[in-house]
Amino acid sequence: MTRLQARHAGALLVATILAVFWTWPLAAQLSRIPHDPGDPILTTWILWWNAHAVPLTERWWNPPIFVPMRGAIALSEHLLGQSVIATPLQLAGLEPLTAHNLVLLLSYAMSAFFAYVLAFRLTGSTLAAACAGLAFGFAPYRASHVSHIQMLTSQWMPAMLLGMHAYVDTGRGRWLALFGLSWVLQALSNGYYMLFLPALIVPWIVWFTPWRTAPRKGLALVAVWVGSSLLLLPVLLGYYSVHKSLGIARSLESIRQYSATLNSFGRGHPLLALWSDGKGSSAEDYLFPGLTVVILATLGLALALVRRRRSPQPSSLRGPHAGTASNLIFYCAAALLMFALALGPGGESGGPPSWLRPYTWLLWLPGYNGLRVPSRYAMLGSLCLALAAACSLAWFLRSGGRWRTAAGALLVAVVGLEGLQERMPLIVPPPRLLLTDAPDAAVLEIPTDSGGGRVASLYRAMFHERPLVNGYSGYTPYHYAVLTLAVRRRDPSVLRYLARDRPLVIVVSRAADRSGRFRRMVESMAEASLLNVSGAGPVYLLPRQPPKPLPPPDSELPCRAMDLEARRLRIDCGEPRALSAIEFAVRERFRDVDERLLIEASDDGEQWREVWLGWTGEFVLDAFLRDWRQAPARIQFPPTRARYLRVYPVREWMVEEIKVRGG
Repeated sequence: MTRLQARHAGALLVATILAVFWTWPLAAQLSRIPHDPGDPILTTWILWWNAHAVPLTERWWNPPIFVPMRGAIALSEHLLGQSVIATPLQLAGLEPLTAHNLVLLLSYAMSAFFAYVLAFRLTGSTLAAACAGLAFGFAPYRASHVSHIQMLTSQWMPAMLLGMHAYVDTGRGRWLALFGLSWVLQALSNGYYMLFLPALIVPWIVWFTPWRTAPRKGLALVAVWVGSSLLLLPVLLGYYSVHKSLGIARSLESIRQYSATLNSFGRGHPLLALWSDGKGSSAEDYLFPGLTVVILATLGLALALVRRRRSPQPSSLRGPHAGTASNLIFYCAAALLMFALALGPGGESGGPPSWLRPYTWLLWLPGYNGLRVPSRYAMLGSLCLALAAACSLAWFLRSGGRWRTAAGALLVAVVGLEGLQERMPLIVPPPRLLLTDAPDAAVLEIPTDSGGGRVASLYRAMFHERPLVNGYSGYTPYHYAVLTLAVRRRDPSVLRYLARDRPLVIVVSRAADRSGRFRRMVESMAEASLLNVSGAGPVYLLPRQPPKPLPPPDSELPCRAMDLEARRLRIDCGEPRALSAIEFAVRERFRDVDERLLIEASDDGEQWREVWLGWTGEFVLDAFLRDWRQAPARIQFPPTRARYLRVYPVREWMVEEIKVRGG
């Protein structure tokens, strides 16, 4: 081992020790949930699924959540980059949550380590490299994303820049390989970073490539970048297909809501030990980058610009491509650009975006309308700021002298203290659910809109390994919103609908059903039987239900709406006809469909007889599962011969939508 390798190995050891200290007591309680029981359970479940299904196969794309929908993996981050570490850990026998927490710890250590190695290459200074490692690996910004392992997994960004700098310096192919590998791993770890990083990579290639003397180096970087990006195409195309089929996109107002403001950069997350401000609107509103690195970068930039003006040749520091004014100027400018992009599209509420905001221009590119949180550009800004501060500190230390070294060490210590976190909150996982009596059943936990219940159901699914009707993700599919509304209305038809393909295990949350109304709903179904009482609540089994009868051959009849009075719609079919169903497109108006409908028939428009009365949930749910855009709900009733139909209760929009079908 060379002296340099020993130095780097020591840096990795120190970074690991600091990661344990920063996140304490997580390392001592790896089976606990870090920070909150929301996203950490979701990301743990995703890592578990990646270890149980071969990535990019048909089975992997269609995980057993949000059953019976398909393509549910594309509703959230896939975390294939993190699974490079998490899957071997699980195959070695570790539980999913333990593997998740080890990956989280490593994200701190490896981010600090690669930032250290990169800064050391740029400056040749151990203190300056330590400044970069602390400023990025333990940045104050990380405290706001302790529950987002996909955000913390940023170590491949400095590794990628290390490969780029080293390749331009040496021309060796191994550094090109590091660049390509790091880019792919980072892109597979976080979809935001995959789309955000080009805003840093492109300016880097333009700035640092010696176009006059060695343009091939820049072209080689572009070729490796494009070539390695081809490995991402299967993921990108799969996500595009699912998102297009579900109409997934973020509204401009939603993007504005999760954009940074100037005040965001002064807010420290409450988890920070020394600089906290609990006034943020959400976790995405705490973008404090650290005061010391800002001062260092600003003073260094001012000095570099002054010296650059005095001399056409920039002063250099020690090391192979070391700490030039060019590095400092670039990373200061890049930090400003990243933080400007974090401000989002701007513009007035309800109006167009501001063309003065750089993020607005990105919205024209594919994929960006699916990203909700521009403020996450702050992680890239933190990296650039850490490198700029390291270059500035190295410049300060260049003349040597004990007092400068002591002052530099003090500055590095202050940089670390600004990112120091309080003890990490840890939460006991939800109780597990073991099912031995229903091997082929799906599982539904109700109520379905309980936030804690949704993520708890995901946690339990890792152990009972049954298809899960519940789900928790970055997007809520339409059919799940319909199901949630029906359950809230205590509509048992949706439960019977879900049990048509296989038996259904229904878990009633004890914590969310203190009044007992959901338990009574399940017990009102004669077919349901109590299996056991678990830590989560009573567990019922609904046997497999008869399949939905095939509709008889029919066609749309030439009927017209006569009038709507007291929410009763009368329909005239012109003459007595064989009537068998009504159909109407629900679209996004499912909340306007009443929980029960009454359909009556008449020969003369005076004497009415009931032909159907029942719950609407199963029909609306079926409609959204078949076609979420139109959601054509079809209510079949026993064939009857009549001229008139009367439907109650009806909303005004349904007057134009209702069609009558018959033979």
